[in-house]
Amino acid sequence: MKFTKRTNRTMKSNNHIVTGQSPLEQLLFCLRNKKVDCVLLSSDQNVSLSFIDGINEAILFQASDFNLNQTAVQKLSSSLNEQTNRNGIWLSYLESRVLDVLVNDKSILITFDKSGKLIESLHGIGCFVIHLAELIKRAFPGIYHWVKELNLIAIEQKESKALDFIQNKNYHSVKVIKRKGQLDRVECEEKMPIDKRVIDIMRDAAFQSISINQEDGKAVHINRVVKQKL
Repeated sequence: MKFTKRTNRTMKSNNHIVTGQSPLEQLLFCLRNKKVDCVLLSSDQNVSLSFIDGINEAILFQASDFNLNQTAVQKLSSSLNEQTNRNGIWLSYLESRVLDVLVNDKSILITFDKSGKLIESLHGIGCFVIHLAELIKRAFPGIYHWVKELNLIAIEQKESKALDFIQNKNYHSVKVIKRKGQLDRVECEEKMPIDKRVIDIMRDAAFQSISINQEDGKAVHINRVVKQKL
């Protein structure tokens, strides 16, 4: 499945977006629900799909073009649609990667092996790569202009790293420190089991403070504060 270019009416914002939503939620609503015209070049058939469904189908077509069998294509499809929580919003793996391209202007590669399993690196035999930004540009040439109409503000890299530390369940306290008005570092507090060797804890991080907490004269846990630059 491949797509031809759309008219200027493709993906225009309108008054049907639910009020009260954040710009990111508005974008997701449109990407998931607004139908756009596309052409299946393999059959010249005109169809209407949502933006996400269109990108999903284009990736799966490319996977078939790589001679992946049907079982592998189905596994890839399942992985692309696996749900995850991102800053309090549930979205699929593919939606998350699409937002990285549209909002944060990241260069995202969809990489998978011959079994259809998504992988994080380019190493290994039988590795296939799809450049998501290039695929989006070919399929939806007006999408970047349309995203700007929503006035989305990309999260800076330091803000994104700080959020990653906040969302890490291993830390029960995260302190974000600014320097001259800019994000500088985080200090993450974590409780460690008392039977873990201090020397092993010291090897885990380059900058940290370690203390041992006692109750009724008995050591109950090791407390450490890990310091990380943003």
